[in-house]
Amino acid sequence: MKIKISEDYYDIAAEWQYQMIVILKETLKKKGIAGEKAKDIIGDFTFDFAMLHNQAEIRVQGKSYNPRISFDDFQGRLITTEEETNLHEYAFGNTSEAFGE
Repeated sequence: MKIKISEDYYDIAAEWQYQMIVILKETLKKKGIAGEKAKDIIGDFTFDFAMLHNQAEIRVQGKSYNPRISFDDFQGRLITTEEETNLHEYAFGNTSEAFGE
């Protein structure tokens, strides 16, 4: 599989984050958490998860890694970026969108 650096990455990553938010919203709703409380939980979680993705250093067996999300384009390529993704900047906006705001 080939790696493709693409400007489209940012739009794809933001949509991936939005879809994750929708899943979390539905999961919380099934557990009886909805409305403003759910929105607060989701916004905070999404922001923190995005910070893990954007800035974390994960150490495994003495080696350091920075998490990166890539997207398979079903044509033998992984779409990614070499730059910081800054998904945390979309966290609360995508959460508001998922709540119809």
